[in-house]
Amino acid sequence: MAPTAAPKKYTPRAQVAGAKSAQVTVKAGAPLRQKTSEKKRRSLLEYKRFYFFSALVIPLFALSDLLPRVARYFGFVTDSFKERFAFITYLPATLQIAALASLITAGYFFHKVGKPYLVFAWNCFIKPFLTRKPDGIDSNEHQLRLEQFYQGQADVYDVTRRRLLRGRNTMLKLCAAQLRQYYPVRFADNFEPGKAGETVNDPSFLPSPPLSPSFLTNTDTRYAWVDIGGGTGENVERMNQFFPIRNFDRVYVVDITPSLCEVARKRFERLGWTNVRVLCMDAEKFEVPKDDGDLEIALITMSYSLSMIEQFYGIVDQLSTVLSPNGIFGVADFYVSSKRSSDPHRQLSWFMRWFWSIWFDLDNIYLHPCRRDYLEYKFATVKTLSGKNHFVKPVVTIPYYVWIGAQKGSILGDGFALDGPAVGSVEVDENDETRSVDSDGEDRDDNVVDNKAFQEVEFGAKNNIVDSAHVHGQGMRWRQPFDTKLIPRFSTYIYAFAWEDPRVDLEFMQMKPTDKMLTITSGGCNILEYLVKVGPARVHAVDLNPCQNNMLELKLAGISSMEYQDFWRLFGEGQIPSFQTLLDTHLSPYLSPHAYQWWVANGNFKNLHKTGCSGLAIRVFDFVIKVRGLRGAVDRMCNASTLAEQNKIWLEEIRPHFLSKWLIRILNNERFLWGALGVPPAQMQMIYEEGSAYDYAANTFDPAIEHSLLRDDNYFYYLCLMLKYRPNNCPAYLSEAGFKILKENPERLNAIKIHTDTIINVLTNQVEDAELDHIILMDHLDWFAHEDAEAELKMVHQKLKVGGRAYWRSAGKYPWYNEILEKLGFEVFPLQIREDKKMYIDRVNMYASFWCGRKL
Repeated sequence: MAPTAAPKKYTPRAQVAGAKSAQVTVKAGAPLRQKTSEKKRRSLLEYKRFYFFSALVIPLFALSDLLPRVARYFGFVTDSFKERFAFITYLPATLQIAALASLITAGYFFHKVGKPYLVFAWNCFIKPFLTRKPDGIDSNEHQLRLEQFYQGQADVYDVTRRRLLRGRNTMLKLCAAQLRQYYPVRFADNFEPGKAGETVNDPSFLPSPPLSPSFLTNTDTRYAWVDIGGGTGENVERMNQFFPIRNFDRVYVVDITPSLCEVARKRFERLGWTNVRVLCMDAEKFEVPKDDGDLEIALITMSYSLSMIEQFYGIVDQLSTVLSPNGIFGVADFYVSSKRSSDPHRQLSWFMRWFWSIWFDLDNIYLHPCRRDYLEYKFATVKTLSGKNHFVKPVVTIPYYVWIGAQKGSILGDGFALDGPAVGSVEVDENDETRSVDSDGEDRDDNVVDNKAFQEVEFGAKNNIVDSAHVHGQGMRWRQPFDTKLIPRFSTYIYAFAWEDPRVDLEFMQMKPTDKMLTITSGGCNILEYLVKVGPARVHAVDLNPCQNNMLELKLAGISSMEYQDFWRLFGEGQIPSFQTLLDTHLSPYLSPHAYQWWVANGNFKNLHKTGCSGLAIRVFDFVIKVRGLRGAVDRMCNASTLAEQNKIWLEEIRPHFLSKWLIRILNNERFLWGALGVPPAQMQMIYEEGSAYDYAANTFDPAIEHSLLRDDNYFYYLCLMLKYRPNNCPAYLSEAGFKILKENPERLNAIKIHTDTIINVLTNQVEDAELDHIILMDHLDWFAHEDAEAELKMVHQKLKVGGRAYWRSAGKYPWYNEILEKLGFEVFPLQIREDKKMYIDRVNMYASFWCGRKL
């Protein structure tokens, strides 16, 4: 008689709401007419505001008898002042002279430094109410109005606007970074004097060597920059840091205000920049002067000028006909949002919208959102940034935006070759050129067949963002469109680095270069590991948290744009000076608009590894190390040369503190488990089914310390304790050899598609049936309710090839959803289970089991 089979064991699912159903969030020119002597004077009858104010205030003073009281009060103050400061007369003459000299010095300093701001205040806040403004809307009237406003302050314009007009440097750096992708640029070190004429020395303050141009099909092209509303020309001088002005054959500073143009002319005469021309004219009438010959307009900028142009539609239309198909359009300006904006980054409160619209309208500055909207309608968006200028902290906060655009339909053709390994050749999949969008706004390939009805539109038509086939579409090289409603739900990522051992993954997966796979993004380290070690044909990186995908984008952008030494400083050591500058000058061309916006807002970190929810956990244990005086012991353990020495220090000096029951009890709460470790209640309940939280922590750390040497092999815990990697103990993409592989083989990076969505939606809309060889689910099925897990696993079964495999880790030794996979037609078998004598299963050792399901 055959023996009966032992019943299968399953860790039951706890009666806790699934993460999906609970909607989890993560929060950690016309010339100026001649002046005449018969200047029209304003009639005294027109000072309406003054008469109204007098009629209101004078009766109040008379009725309340305030004037005598005020006089008596000031007499009292004078007497009191004399009494309190009488001691000065008794001081030595030397001190009295010193005090008088200090007062004179202070007065002189205020006269020199403060005078520009007094001139600014007079011309902006007082003079407009005392002079009559031209009321017409034609070009001449507009010129008179602006000249009246700026004439008295043209000489102090630059000094007084530096704190007010924020975002100009950012706009110029972004424009320069995008220009370098197409137009040749030389900096001071290797620059050969050429056709642009004499210049001063070109400063270069970049943290990595300047990028070589990506597209060099015609290096003899003569190209120019047009700065609309360029005023005093300060933007041109600033730009010299990032894209030396001598590289332009011509720079046109176009402004309608004569007084500002005169300042600009004097500036460029002083600098000796003979390739810069100042044109005092209406921007709508701008054309390249005939005596300059054929020029390609590579760059157009508008710095706080679009909002001052009343009839702006014609100017924007004219500029769209002037800009080269490969050119860049940059704008920095004030703004207010519409009442309801699809972009949560630009949304403003009703008070901000109301107040700033009225305030700036007094100076003929118009902030209606239609200006920004028309730019985004007329051009394709390359980068966009919505910021707030804390002009007077914390009271005055002025909204501004930076927008970088390009001509629509400028597709990357076969004639373009990417120069050097920094970028490599961009391979455009035929299926990626056009897409279909369903009623929920989800993006999918055209060749995906689904039962739903899809509306066919060209990619980017809805959000008007450049796609990966655009000349300036490097920023959308990996990131797929997603629903921006997700952004407010997630303030940060959970993991700054992956927390699953890729060595074990690759051992069991036996991946081939022809394989196609889908995996959860997490920190992105494991995806890059697969690309270095194997280089699969397609990798779908999926995460519902936009911030997690922002982290992967940052790493991909770093590989594409940085030298290894700087890449190591940022991702290996966790810190690099002037990250925000690096973000604008190097990384920005390879970041999607949403990722760039996020890193601008969250780039002020001291150590990248201490950011995100996982960074909170690291900071907690770093605090324990400092409070308990363990830094010396931790350093010795992490630099121990043998396992015996390492384990001895752990057991005797560190373990009693890290695994003390009081610390486990304090940290064993839902807020810390989810907010720092990414463990939701449903998964925590599975841990309780296996034992206590203390036992689970001990079974994780003890075997890992006993069997893996932190200094040379276990970079996971070495990073957490030392807050950096070692060059010989780090993920493969951080090693110099791994970095070189990805740098010199950009087709490996092009295999990645980053999806900000649920796995079931990506499988449904982005993947063909029986297309995938591997699906890595990590541990997220532990989070789900039964019905959510079943729906996702049905789609996993549908999209895998016959013989394809799904992999998952779990906090339970025998997770409850194994039964679902078996019913769906998977052969389910364990790869590793942490039990009995085998308590060490990988270098992380955080999960109780590692499973595989093969589609039959």
